[in-house]
Amino acid sequence: MRDKTRPSITRRSFVGSAALLGGMAAVPFAAGSAHAADPATAGTDRPQTIPALREWSGRSGAYHLGASCRIVVCGWGSGQLRGVAETFAADLRADAKSAASIAVGDVPAARGDIVLRLGAVDPDLGAEGYLLEVGDRITVTARTVKGAFYGTRTLLQLFRQGPTVPAGVAKDWPRYTERGLMVDTARMNFSYEWLADRIRDMAYLKLNMLHLHFTDDEGWRIESRLGVQSDPCLTKQQVRNLLALAAQYHVTVVPEIDMPAHTGALLAHYPQYQLRDSSGVVAPGKIDYSIPGARRLLRQVVAEYLDLFPGPYWHMGADEYIVSSAYAAYPQLVAYAQQQFGPNAIGKDGVRGLVNEMHDFVRDQGRTMRVWNDLFSHEGVVKLDQDLVVDWWSDLYYPFQPVNPDSPQTLIDAGYRVNNRGFFPTYDFPQGPPAQPSMPWTYENWGVDTFHGFAYSGDYPTSGFSTVSPAAPGNLGSAVNLWNSGGSWTEDEAAVSIFPRLRVMAQKTWESPVLVAGYGDFLDIITRVGSAPGI
Repeated sequence: MRDKTRPSITRRSFVGSAALLGGMAAVPFAAGSAHAADPATAGTDRPQTIPALREWSGRSGAYHLGASCRIVVCGWGSGQLRGVAETFAADLRADAKSAASIAVGDVPAARGDIVLRLGAVDPDLGAEGYLLEVGDRITVTARTVKGAFYGTRTLLQLFRQGPTVPAGVAKDWPRYTERGLMVDTARMNFSYEWLADRIRDMAYLKLNMLHLHFTDDEGWRIESRLGVQSDPCLTKQQVRNLLALAAQYHVTVVPEIDMPAHTGALLAHYPQYQLRDSSGVVAPGKIDYSIPGARRLLRQVVAEYLDLFPGPYWHMGADEYIVSSAYAAYPQLVAYAQQQFGPNAIGKDGVRGLVNEMHDFVRDQGRTMRVWNDLFSHEGVVKLDQDLVVDWWSDLYYPFQPVNPDSPQTLIDAGYRVNNRGFFPTYDFPQGPPAQPSMPWTYENWGVDTFHGFAYSGDYPTSGFSTVSPAAPGNLGSAVNLWNSGGSWTEDEAAVSIFPRLRVMAQKTWESPVLVAGYGDFLDIITRVGSAPGI
């Protein structure tokens, strides 16, 4: 149970939030902001894709996808592109559009072929862009394998709408490097099959990061040699299979083992490390990291999974432990902080020290730590490592706290890299209260450079309004965040709920000029483009 003496809105806890939000003063936010679609750039001649192509120049003629077209992989990068060609061919077959074959090497391209090649020199394309030339044959040219892969995703969307594609030349690349989905698979287990479908659908939309929140108070959804896993959960072999599929579809998987809060599923097996206040009252879901054995356990947990996940990131969570004003009730935490960091340390410095300690551990294994933004504020003596990545979700710990987290621009100015996970509008959860963030408002008004917290009224945010420079290199991108508190999903319901949200997120994080100004018209494009082959 949560401490009911404090306001009950948290990042993943919605009970009682309607009354609290209703008592907040609304902050006006004008519809049709700088992020609204500009009709002057909402070109109607570009083919309909999600995200929209950045640049398109139409030409006379068309390409027709035949029943037995060839995918020709040629040039110096042909060996690297073989896997892209095989995935593309399999997806074409799954969509019943073509029984495509693959030709690798110095094979002359013929009418009706689709050619994949590396060697693009245009610096605008970067690591994920591509050049698409459509005539009586199609050529995708990129600087990297990932760029060529994204060219094939565009073609799949075009062929979903029919076998004939108008001739033209497209130059396409993303604005943001991180474009993703987070799934809370701790409170509700999502099957391997469901997650595999999400990977395919993400790639179809050029989304490239899947963040899996494996553990929380309600469940531990990944097999563990400590025996702390819940039933059901993903086995380690299923995780390996999922990672292999993600690599095939160029999706980075970020595992999250949340600590030192949200550890209830772990503490059910290790109750000796439960945090208690000076009166002996339990702080649910929180581990007492001042106990040496508790810190050893947390390191043991991380060590078990590092080898399983070879990707660049490790997510520690580090959210919603204790608000600054509550540390007086936990003198052991204040004493630990002062023993470690000097007499001027505050309770929160102990958590920061734990994060830095864990970051050193995972960094030695070639990983970069990610955390939620709760601990970043101008108080105390311990500074969090500058090379942490910050997933910014809220501008408030709890309403009316005297010290709240630093703004995204403050973090970026300090040298941190930040991902926009603002509660409004990136969160999705079982229906209210509060009501789920509005997708019409998001499509027509929001931009990835604008950060909002969890307070909102109807279609409009009432807190946050923290906008960073659109050119800020430390602003990495954003993600849809699928949580499971405050209600319950079925897998089908969750998939339906995130379906339009992922498509809006794909457009927003690619940040090409929109095809249509209004969300209603965007829904028509969603229908035309559909979902990934085989889903």
